[in-house]
Amino acid sequence: MKSRIILVLSGLISCLPGFASDPVEVSSQIKEVTVFLNGAQVSRQAKMSLPKGMTTLVFRELPVNIDPQSIQAHGEGNFIILSLLHQVNYLAGQRTTAQVKLLQDSLRFYEGKMAFTASMQSVMKSEEDLLIANRDISGSEKGVTMIELKAAADFYRARLTEIKKEQLKLNRDAEVLKEKADKVRAQLDALNARMKRPTSEVLVNVSCNEATAAGVVLTYAVYDARWNPNYDVRAKDVQSPVQLFYNARVSQNTGEDWNSINLKLSTANPRQRGEKPNLQPWYVDFEQQISDLGQYNVARPGASKRAYLAPVVAEDMQMEIAVAEEAAVTAATYTEVNENQTNLEFNIKLPYDIPSDSKEYTINIQDFNLPAFFEYYCAPKLDREAFLLARITGWENYNLLSGEMNLFFEGTYVGKSFLNVRNTNDTLDLSLGRDRGIIVTRVKMKDFTEEKTIGSNKRETRAWEITIRNNKKQPLNLWLEDHLPVSMNKDIEVEALDFSGGKLNKETGRISWKLKMEPAAEKKVRVSFAIKYPKDQRVFID
Repeated sequence: MKSRIILVLSGLISCLPGFASDPVEVSSQIKEVTVFLNGAQVSRQAKMSLPKGMTTLVFRELPVNIDPQSIQAHGEGNFIILSLLHQVNYLAGQRTTAQVKLLQDSLRFYEGKMAFTASMQSVMKSEEDLLIANRDISGSEKGVTMIELKAAADFYRARLTEIKKEQLKLNRDAEVLKEKADKVRAQLDALNARMKRPTSEVLVNVSCNEATAAGVVLTYAVYDARWNPNYDVRAKDVQSPVQLFYNARVSQNTGEDWNSINLKLSTANPRQRGEKPNLQPWYVDFEQQISDLGQYNVARPGASKRAYLAPVVAEDMQMEIAVAEEAAVTAATYTEVNENQTNLEFNIKLPYDIPSDSKEYTINIQDFNLPAFFEYYCAPKLDREAFLLARITGWENYNLLSGEMNLFFEGTYVGKSFLNVRNTNDTLDLSLGRDRGIIVTRVKMKDFTEEKTIGSNKRETRAWEITIRNNKKQPLNLWLEDHLPVSMNKDIEVEALDFSGGKLNKETGRISWKLKMEPAAEKKVRVSFAIKYPKDQRVFID
């Protein structure tokens, strides 16, 4: 009889049957990992031969930060999984890996070379001392001839020169070897520190009526893992659709490397609580004056404050970094998207290596071609240059998440933006950089600037003329914006005099023009207004 038993750790600890006194260690490999927005679920697979009776299988060298409540096990074979037990091993640590062994061998090699170099340095120094100590060549009965003296001097000079050269070479070799050994030692210390950390163990108690071949899959959740959405938006030209590359930045520091795994990415977040919120009564009351402080207590339940938001202008970030067109097949070709009841899951049909190093590894999971309308935008009061916009519609149909976007136009990186799926309208506006082929000026018209006093009030008028010239060789659409002041006081009155047929929003004072311009065409629009306020007050309008 073949059985498939799934056992969850939670709820079993209180009724565990006895474990075998000699646990059998099993060798397991990570086969599949599902990475959530915060956390991951790891699946390990082990195959073994089970004897008749009860056996305790132990999975060792697991991450110490496993969530014990998440541990599950299921098996394939003629046996029964009786119980699970999770424990932390503070003594064993992790086994020495192939990388650690390679570093240890490298360190021994460099230390051996350093010892040999030090010995040769000692030999050279001894020979130098011997030559210097025996340079007196005079005899006791007769002097030395000039020929003998010259030969001796030549010998000493030549040999001492060779010794000094060899000493310099040995010193350089010693420095290089020490630098390499220090780097290997630092890397080895970092890995050894990780290997000495405590690990988890999971004991699986199984029973079978006869000896059998078996397979056990152990799954558990860890929380030092995550993935974040990131997008590359590429516009080839103003006639082509915009390409949206949906990327995942995957990172983990769980303590175990994920080598050649089947990777899944889920938009779920298991660490986020799933209970529905409970709406409490909203109580209001009169504000009470605090007599000893002479202030009003405005921090009452239900009290609100009115906030005024100033317009935020994004700083242009242009970088002339050439980017080659991508011709290679990406992981998106091998990604299967499954839409569940409450989340999406991206199943990547390629083996992946994600080391436990906290670094972000970018994986392309989906590609889209999005229709876009291209037009230029300019607000000359803030910036006299025009910005090319790609206005994308239909993006909300692709189940995207909020994330950072890298923008490319005509193969060149032009800056960053952010996709906010909660606050973005049906149309997504992406700025693709400045275009200096459009000349815009905004000039204050002095002939229309005046100040008058009428009774107890002062009346001032202002006017600006905006000139746009298209120096490009093709027609274009331009979205032009300016604004009028908006009164925040009943004693200040603003009157719009002229805005050249633009569309005025009276609440915000914003004026918009949609202009179509042929090559070498020039257009002018005017903005003028009058403002009246008490003459004993001051209003800044310039």
